[in-house]
Amino acid sequence: MKCNCSKRDLQNAIFAVSKALPSKAPTPVLTGIYINAENDTLEIQTTDFSLGMIVKIPAEIEIEGATVIPGKFAAEIVSKLPGEIVSISEEEDSHIVVLKSLFRQFELYAMNPEEFPRVSVHEVKNSFTIQNDILKRLIQCSTFACAGVQETRPIFRGCSLSVENSNITVVATNTHRLVVVKAEIEDEVSEEIKCIVPSVTLNSLIGIINMVDNDNGVKIDISDRQISFTINNYFVTCRLIDGNFPPHDKVIPASSETFAFIEVKKLREAISGIGTVAKLTEYHTVHMAFKNEGIDISADSYDLGKATDHIDARIEGPDANISFNIDYIQDFLRIFGDGELKIGINDPLSPAVFSFEENEDFIYIVTPIRTQ
Repeated sequence: MKCNCSKRDLQNAIFAVSKALPSKAPTPVLTGIYINAENDTLEIQTTDFSLGMIVKIPAEIEIEGATVIPGKFAAEIVSKLPGEIVSISEEEDSHIVVLKSLFRQFELYAMNPEEFPRVSVHEVKNSFTIQNDILKRLIQCSTFACAGVQETRPIFRGCSLSVENSNITVVATNTHRLVVVKAEIEDEVSEEIKCIVPSVTLNSLIGIINMVDNDNGVKIDISDRQISFTINNYFVTCRLIDGNFPPHDKVIPASSETFAFIEVKKLREAISGIGTVAKLTEYHTVHMAFKNEGIDISADSYDLGKATDHIDARIEGPDANISFNIDYIQDFLRIFGDGELKIGINDPLSPAVFSFEENEDFIYIVTPIRTQ
C-alpha cells in the first residue's frame, strides 16, 4: 500500500474514529485503526462492536491495499507531522506502516487487516435528515442529564429519540433530573419513530459536526437494532438500547405556585461563587430561598463553613424554599450563555421546572434534596 493525503483530512478522520476505540478490547486488532486505500479514497474505520465509525477522505493512491495501525497514539502522531501532505506506505509482508511528511517519519507496527471486523451498513427501515446545528443543539441540551457509566440500567445511559411527522423530541434522565428538548425537521416521516440512543454515540457526533465545513444535513437511518448518522464523509453507526423509556409527561408538574424570573448569567455567577462550599457537603447541596426581593442562595459545610449570596429576581407567588444538588444546576447553566430563566416551584419536596419563556422547546426538571 502506498498513498498520499491531506494531513488535515487524515488528522480529522483519525480524531473522529478514535471515539469508537474500545477501552478494553477483546482482541488486539480492535485497538487499531483500519485503513484501506482504494479508488482514490482512503477509508478509515474503528469499531468496538456496539459503535462503529467510517470516514472517507480523498487520496492519491499509488498502490492499493489495507492495513491496521495502532490506534492509541495515532492522532497524536499525525498531529506531529510537519507538512501539509502525509505519505502512508507499507511494504508487502513487512508489517510496518510508514507515516511520513517532509523529513519526519514514524514507523508503526501493523496488524492483519483481514482480522479486522469491518463496520457494516444495516438494513434501513426509517430515515430522515436534520440540519447539523439543530442536531448539535438537541444533543448539547439533552445528554448532560443522562446517567453515567456506573448506572446499571442501560436505558438511563441513553436518550429517548422520537419523531412524529416533522417534530423530533429528545428526552434524557438519570431518575433525579429530566430534560425534554424539541425541534422541527424538514422531512416528514411516514410513521412514528421511537428509539433509545446511547449518549456516548450522540456526544461523539458533536466533534464531527464541528469539523465539517458545510451544513449538508445529517442523514439518520434507523433499523430494528441499529441507528446510523451520515455527516458528509463521516459515517457513525451503533446499537440501539433495548428497553422501554419511562413516560416523561408524568414527571413534569402541571403547574407551579411560585415563579422566579432571573438572568442566566447572574444565577451562573452566584452558583459558581458558592460552589466550593456546596461541593464539600454530602449531597453537594445548595439552598435557594425565593422571596419578594429576589433569591437568597447558600451552602453549609461542617468542614469549611457557610457561603451566601443574593440575586435580584422577579418573584411571582408565595415565598418558597428548596434545595438542589449544585451539580445538576451547574450542568444546566453551562449550556446557556444568556437569556431570562424561568424557575417554577411548588414545595421543598416537589420537582422544580427550569425553562425559558422565549423557548418553549426546552424544559428541565430537577428533583430537590430533602434537608432539615
